[in-house]
Amino acid sequence: MTDIRYDLGKIFKAAFGISSPVYITRPISINDGKQTIGYSGIKVIDEIKAEQMSWLGTPIVFPIKFKAGKYNVYDASGKITEKEYSEFMLPSATLVEFSRAKNITRTEVLGSNGTVKEIFGFDDWQIRMRGVCLPEPERSELDQKDTLLKWEQVAASIEIDGALFDEKDIYRIAITDIQFSQIQAKPEVIPFEITAISDEPIEFLLTQKSNGVVSTGDLELIDVYE
Repeated sequence: MTDIRYDLGKIFKAAFGISSPVYITRPISINDGKQTIGYSGIKVIDEIKAEQMSWLGTPIVFPIKFKAGKYNVYDASGKITEKEYSEFMLPSATLVEFSRAKNITRTEVLGSNGTVKEIFGFDDWQIRMRGVCLPEPERSELDQKDTLLKWEQVAASIEIDGALFDEKDIYRIAITDIQFSQIQAKPEVIPFEITAISDEPIEFLLTQKSNGVVSTGDLELIDVYE
C-alpha cells in the first residue's frame, strides 16, 4: 500500500524546487548549554485573518478563483462560440508571482551623463501560478486538473478574483501557458503551473448628442477587453 502524505513543503520542493525555510530553535555549537537565546520583543500572532478555510480547517490566506460567466471558446469546426463556465476556486496550495515592466524609451544626450527617459506606459503584469491539485471531499485531484484544462481552452481573458490581484488592479487575465507534471510515488498529487498576463479593460463611452449638448442620460458604458 502506498504511503500518501501531503507535506506541502516536500511536494513544492519535488515539483518546483521551492525549499521551505528551516528554523533552528537552539544554536548549533560545540559548547552547547553555555549560550542562551532571548525571545523578548518578538510579536506573537494570535489569529491568522483568513478569507476562507479549507476542508481540513486550515486558513487559506489568499484564495484565488475564476469567476463564472460566458466565455468564448473554439468549437470542433474552429469557430468562436460562447460557453457557460461555473465558478472555479483554484487549489488551496497555489503560489503566485507577479512582475511588470515599464515601457521606457531612453535617448542618449551628447555632452551629458546618462540618458533622457520617456515613460510611455506600463507593460502587462506577468503572472506565474504554481500549485498542486490534492484530493478533496467534493472534488478529486483529477476533477481539478480537468477543470483547469477546460479553463485553458477559453479564447479570451478570464475574470479573476483574489486579494493579491485586487491590490494590483488585476481583474482579468489571459492564460498563455499551462503545464502539468508528476511526482514519483505521489499518485494523488498533480502539480501544475500557469503562465498568464493581465488584461486591462478599456471603457468606451458612446454618446448621443442633442443640439451639441451631451446629457448624462445619453451615456452608455460598454466594457471592451484587449
